[in-house]
This record gives sequence, C-alpha cells and structure tokens, in this order.
Amino acid sequence: MLKRLLYICVIFACITLKVSAAAPLIDVNSLKTILKIENRVEREKKIVGYITNSLRLSPEFGLLATKKELNNTLSQLHVENAVAFEYFAESMYQRRLVHMDDAEVAMVKAIKFAGYNHDHYLVYSFLSHLAFIQTEEGNAIDAVTSYGLSKKETLKINDPHLQVQIDVNMSDVYYKNNFYSQSLFYLNQAELLNKKYGSDDVNVNKVIYYNKAENFFRMNKPDSLKVYHDKLLGIKGNIYKLHTYQKRTEYYLAILQYDFKSAINLIKKLQKDTLYQYIDQDQQNLADAYFNGGQPDSAITIINELLAQPLEINHPEIKYHLYKVLGQIAEAKKDHKTAAYNFKLSLEQAEDVVNRLTQVGNISSQIMIDEIEGSYMQKDESYKRERIWLMFAVLGAIFIIILIAMFYRSAKQKRHYEKLLFTAQKKELAFINSHEVRKHLSNIMGIIDVIKTSDNRQKEYELFEDHLFCSATSMDKAIKSISAKLDDHFPEATVSSPKFAPQLPVEEVTPVNETKAYKALKAS
Repeated sequence: MLKRLLYICVIFACITLKVSAAAPLIDVNSLKTILKIENRVEREKKIVGYITNSLRLSPEFGLLATKKELNNTLSQLHVENAVAFEYFAESMYQRRLVHMDDAEVAMVKAIKFAGYNHDHYLVYSFLSHLAFIQTEEGNAIDAVTSYGLSKKETLKINDPHLQVQIDVNMSDVYYKNNFYSQSLFYLNQAELLNKKYGSDDVNVNKVIYYNKAENFFRMNKPDSLKVYHDKLLGIKGNIYKLHTYQKRTEYYLAILQYDFKSAINLIKKLQKDTLYQYIDQDQQNLADAYFNGGQPDSAITIINELLAQPLEINHPEIKYHLYKVLGQIAEAKKDHKTAAYNFKLSLEQAEDVVNRLTQVGNISSQIMIDEIEGSYMQKDESYKRERIWLMFAVLGAIFIIILIAMFYRSAKQKRHYEKLLFTAQKKELAFINSHEVRKHLSNIMGIIDVIKTSDNRQKEYELFEDHLFCSATSMDKAIKSISAKLDDHFPEATVSSPKFAPQLPVEEVTPVNETKAYKALKAS
C-alpha cells in the first residue's frame, strides 16, 4: 500500500512538473517594446518574428497554451491588425502539429484580413508563409502562385530585401521540383540584390550558400558543392541553422565523393547532435547512403518508415524517389515481381510530378511575364516622376530667367530715368546759375569796377551802397535756392560722390556777407 501511494505521488509530481514546464513563456515586455516602433513595416516584421519564434520554440505539449496567451496578449495590447495576427498564429500552430490543410486555411484568412486594411507588408509576409506550407505539402503550383502574388506586394512596398527573400523562396520551390538551373537563377539574382542593397547580409548569404550547395548536391557537382560548403564554414557566430547547414553539406560531400561509409557515420552522429535539426530529408539521404553503400536492408527499413508517414509531409516527389530505390533494391535481389510493383508505384508518382511540373512551368512563365510587366511599370513610373521633375526644373529655370530679366529691365529703366532726371536738374541748375547768380554777380562786379575807377570813391560808394547790398542779397538767395534744390534731389549726396554732385558750368561763387562787404569797400 505504501509503495502504491509513493508511486502515485511520483506520478503526480511528474505531471505537475510537466504542466509547469508547459506554461508558455511569452515576453509581454518585449512585445510592448516592439509596439513602440514608429515605422509600420519594421514593427510588423518584429511582430511576425515574435509570433513565429514563440510557437517555434514552445514545446509541443505547451503549444496550445502558448497560442492562447499570444492571442490574449495581442488583444489586450490593441495591436493593429490583431485579427490577422491571430489567424497567423493559428496557422503557425497548426503547422507545428503538421495539420497542413488547417494551417493553409488559417493563413488564407490572415491574408484576407490583412488585405482589408491594404497592409502590403502583412499580405506579402502571409503569402510567403502560405507558400511555405504549400511547398511542404508538395503543392508546387499553388506555392509558385503564392510567391508570385507575394512578389507583386514587394514591388508595391519597394523593399529590395524582401525581394531577395522571395527569390530565395522561389528557388526552393524549383529545387524541390528538380528545376535546378532555374533554382540557381533565382539564387544568383538574390545574391546580386543582397550585395547591392542588403550590405551583404550574413544571414541572407547563409541561406543562399546553403541552397546553392543543395542544388549542386542534386546536380552531382562535388567541386561546386565544396566551394559553398567552405563559404558556410567561413561564416562565424551563433547564427540560426548555421551549424545544421555546415554539417549537412559536410555529409553531402562524402556522398558525392562515394565515401558512403563516412556519410552514414556522419548522419548517425547528427541524430544525437542536439544542435543539429534532424529532418526527414536526412533520413532519406541516410537510406540512399545505405543503398549505395551496399546495405540494402537498412535502406528498406528507413524507406518503409518514410512511406508510412502522412501524405502532408510525404508528397509525390519524395515518394517517387523512395519507390524507385525500393525497385532498384528488389531488382538487385532478382525479385522482379517486387521490383516491377515498386517501379509501377514510382511511375505513378512520376506522372503526378510531371503534371505538376508542367503547370509549375506555365505559372513560372506567367510570373516572369508579371515580373517584366512590374519592372516596366516601375520604370514607367520612375520616368514619369523624372519627367515631372524635369518639367518643374524647366519651369523654375524659365521663372528665374524672367525674374532676372525683369530686375535687369527695371534697373536699366531706373538708370535711364535717373539720367533723364539728372539732365533735367542739371539744365535747371544751369538756368538758375546763368540767370540768377551771374546776373547779380555781374551787377556787384560792375558797381565795384565803377567805384575803383572813380576819383571820389567814398562818394561813389555811398551812392551805390544800396544797389550793391541789394545785388549781394539777391545773389545769396539764388545760391541758397540752388543748395536747397541739391538737398531736395540728392539728400544722400556728398562731396566724394561724383554721381550726385553735378558740376556747374560757371565758376564757384561764395555768398556775400553784408557787414564784411561794407567794411572792405569802406577800407579801400
């Protein structure tokens, strides 16, 4: 009885620990920090990554609780497009459970709600994730279509980095459908864009190098594979999946160099490597290594395990290869009936693959047409903007020329009118000088001349004193009149300013002071 009670306590403690471990670790403060980002696209990028990582890192037994807490947090914080994000979280949750159909339905709803708000980045991001799901299902047609629609959204956003991601994802679809040259084309395009606009992003390069290595592995090109394996080894740091990519390309090299024993040992070690993300593709490669390494029974065991998996993760391209290997093994064992049966199954899968590839090719052509059309539209819009700016520049230049011409004409007219005014004033002053100043000066000089030649100067002076005084006073008034006119017309004129100091056509005259003139004549 005591042992049973102790056993029950142990079970209860384990369940309690499991429940506590299942409690989701949602960093609400981190999400609050993300929501403070002003740039909408950057903010939404962070939210998508936050949801993805929360569900990706959560243990499977805590997935449901993590999803519920995510939805509650998004609702409580009044996140913009919260409904779209909730459907996105639902899709990622279903994807973790390998319920691909449910994941696809939820992602389509997320796209729908993001489209209502004309949120091009979210539509792009959700379409890309939808294409991931469709690729995993083996539905290459829909995947290519989704990527094509997603690429149209990147053109609207005008973000080269997003275009790089789409090119990489497109290459993955073509790779999985054995279009290796087309896959490499998109990878080369992505690499060029990354170097041009992405400042040679290490994370992007990591993915590009690995995907190129995958293509060269399938194309049986060990030298090219080694180049990109070495490039992956050259990347340092704790970067997501880098260790997995380095180790996988390492055993790829061993397979292409026909060192199947080393390849088998490497793959087996990776099964126990906690840092390595072991997937069904590694099991398939292990089966191929066993088959090519002369261990067909081990290969059969692994292949049967792979064929027993659900259709969602076991699409025709994979089954075609697996049945083909089973047929080759049976043929090598002289079991022609089993070989024929497996080859027949492989052929059925191949027919499905061919039908899909034909449609993928058609869609690919349409995507290329859409890309060319989109590029043309972008260039056309760019040319329109350039034409508008050019028109503004021409109109601005014309306006400036007109203003300069107006200022020049105004200045020229001003100088002309100043010259006319100066000429008129000069004539006026000359008239005053000749008719007023010289007349009185001539009278004064005549009187003085008479006095000087007279025998009795005293008597002559007394006789002409009033006339002399009257002429001197009149001349003084005339000179003051000239000075006043100069002050009125040239208030800023100085002696050093020749422009405003016209020369009189007569000799300079000094006003006569009555007392001094009287004393001078009396003394003489």
